[in-house]
Amino acid sequence: MESVRDMLRDADPLRHEPPRLEEERDGIRRAVLAAASEAPSRSSMRWRINRTPAALLAAGAVSVLSVAVLGSKIWSGGSATLHAAAVRFEMRLADTAFSPGLREARIALTGGVVYLHQEIIVTNDDISDSQVIDGERPSRFGVAVTLNAAGAEKMRRATARHVGELIAMLIDGEVITAPRLRSPIGASAVLSCDCTKAEAERIANGMRIR
Repeated sequence: MESVRDMLRDADPLRHEPPRLEEERDGIRRAVLAAASEAPSRSSMRWRINRTPAALLAAGAVSVLSVAVLGSKIWSGGSATLHAAAVRFEMRLADTAFSPGLREARIALTGGVVYLHQEIIVTNDDISDSQVIDGERPSRFGVAVTLNAAGAEKMRRATARHVGELIAMLIDGEVITAPRLRSPIGASAVLSCDCTKAEAERIANGMRIR
């Protein structure tokens, strides 16, 4: 029968390692003592324990969110409208009667029908500014459009030949209004959309996005 000493010797996981020199043992002892003297305080250990993977992920998410919000403010120039979406603006000549080459379209405000010319006179690329203005009814608004030099010249040429006819203003392919031309249009036009203020602001901001 094995003695207790033999059993303990056989159970020692380090029994096959060569004996360590005294110098090596002293070095290990000094390293252990140095590590103990540099051990973190109880409060710092509590902080580290609390920083679980979930907490670290949450902190990272907050940082990413902060960067995203800051980025959106930078790209928007610090304005209140952080996510302005582009709207497609067009002006076309229109008729009240169909003829070959014209496309039928319904006017959003009145429900009437007009027939659009194929040629687009001006688009977003021809706009230098767009602003919300008061509408014809209380608490209703429109959009004043200012054209750049190239857009104003195209508009003058197109409308000078069609005084007395219709000019259609479209937003995202929908005819919003189609007033009759009383005189040639120059560098400015008014979109009488009878909008709420929020709708008018969305259109005005979206017009300027290329």
